[in-house]
Amino acid sequence: MKDSIKFILKNSIVFALVSFGFSIIGGLFPSSEHTFVIGNPLVVSGVTIEHVTGHIFWGAVIGLATLSIRYIVMGGSFAILLDADHLLQFLDIEMVSRMSHSLPFAFIAVIVFLGIHKGKDVRMCAVAFAAVLSHLAFDVFLADVAFGTSTAFPLFSPFTFEKVSFQGLDWLGIQIIGVTIVAITSYFFKRKQIKLKNSPTKT
Repeated sequence: MKDSIKFILKNSIVFALVSFGFSIIGGLFPSSEHTFVIGNPLVVSGVTIEHVTGHIFWGAVIGLATLSIRYIVMGGSFAILLDADHLLQFLDIEMVSRMSHSLPFAFIAVIVFLGIHKGKDVRMCAVAFAAVLSHLAFDVFLADVAFGTSTAFPLFSPFTFEKVSFQGLDWLGIQIIGVTIVAITSYFFKRKQIKLKNSPTKT
């Protein structure tokens, strides 16, 4: 139990730091039309209990595809910690917003965890990638249900800061893609584990 808690905390901190670090890139484009002072996140970002618990739940659903408690917890943890980028808003600096809400960030998170775990924990990598998708999915869901509007993300930042808009049931498709990625990765991981377990040991 203690080892699992350490495992979850360590990897969650790594994910939050990567999200924060990637978001710093948003301050390197002062001449961009997408650069501005975002403002205090407690005022402008709509941080509520529903927002926090929703992200955690959506992320946990992603992790559920592994059928493992530690990855279910980390799915929820990663999904909410993607918003570590909001900490930069307290500095009142000009920057491109929501940098980590993008596919390039999701791939970078995968690469980071591949490096940390030396390619041995592919489920972690899948959960990290899918947690980004689940975060986007809940943002779309919340915008549609609470305000009846669409929401947009710089989906390909930092290559382009043009935002891609999503609305309505788009959230469901995004969430399904995330669950599918984790489920397929987990299937092949477990299949490999069984194969190794059943293979004869060479002496």
